[in-house]
Amino acid sequence: MSKITIVTAFININRDNWKEFGRTEEQYFNYFKLWAKLKNDIIVYVENSDLAERVLEYRSSLGLKDKTKVVIVNDFTNIDQQLYNSIKNTAQNKYHKIFRTKPNNPEVWNYDYDYIMMMKMWCVSNAIERGIAEGMIAWVDFGYLHGGDDISSKSNFNFEWEYEFNQKMNLFSIQKLDERPIFEIVQSMNTYIMGTIIVGPEMLWPTFWKMMRNNMLSLNKCGLVDDDQSIILMCYRENRDMFCINESSWGLPIKQFGGNDYLILKKISMKEKLKMNLKKPFKKVKKIYNNYKYSIRIFKELQKININ
Repeated sequence: MSKITIVTAFININRDNWKEFGRTEEQYFNYFKLWAKLKNDIIVYVENSDLAERVLEYRSSLGLKDKTKVVIVNDFTNIDQQLYNSIKNTAQNKYHKIFRTKPNNPEVWNYDYDYIMMMKMWCVSNAIERGIAEGMIAWVDFGYLHGGDDISSKSNFNFEWEYEFNQKMNLFSIQKLDERPIFEIVQSMNTYIMGTIIVGPEMLWPTFWKMMRNNMLSLNKCGLVDDDQSIILMCYRENRDMFCINESSWGLPIKQFGGNDYLILKKISMKEKLKMNLKKPFKKVKKIYNNYKYSIRIFKELQKININ
């Protein structure tokens, strides 16, 4: 089994003020504490010494201080100002917001969020450049398992995650890939590939970061912006031989690929199942209603255009 070095990051972009999409700093640390029991070497990027101290304090309490490195980056927006400004300008374009089916979702309007999602690949590449990450490297979101959909909170992450991944960039999909145009995927806001966890050899991560950057800038030039998950799909389409697609679901990759003996699937009670089944008809009605609203919105915009 191959050793896996994990890279993650926590940058506070005031998500606790995002209404239905809000999460507090404390919630994020609780998610981190669940999976950060892993005995792997973990490199954590943060924006100040207080966050660094919290990370080291927790890992030290588990006897894992020697397997933990923290890198402080005071201002992530200075890492790539061209990319940041490109994302910001596009997110602030009113026509971009009109085009999207769910204009209130953060990936549409919050340029800080979209930019920070791109920094995942930069963090891994930077860790490689610093000489603190090598071999097989996994990006794992700081808030991995935040949805709580698949893995039980009673799971024991107190093990070293190992798996014989192939020498490609290993991506994890939540639905079968197809050939829909990227514009349509961005418009409909469908997700094909998870950005929560990505695994690949050190030789490919810097290339992956450059591809991500170039594809985001290309999308911005077309007047659109999205989070990392659509950009990852663009990278896959650019060079399919560089990637391996693994079918999975939110929260499942670590269990599926090396952690099956330790992690427990969340059990759904009969009450929860009944509640989910009762919600299905309402979800269908809501989807039809939202599609109708979107169609009307686009129709109104089209009336402003002179078509000869």
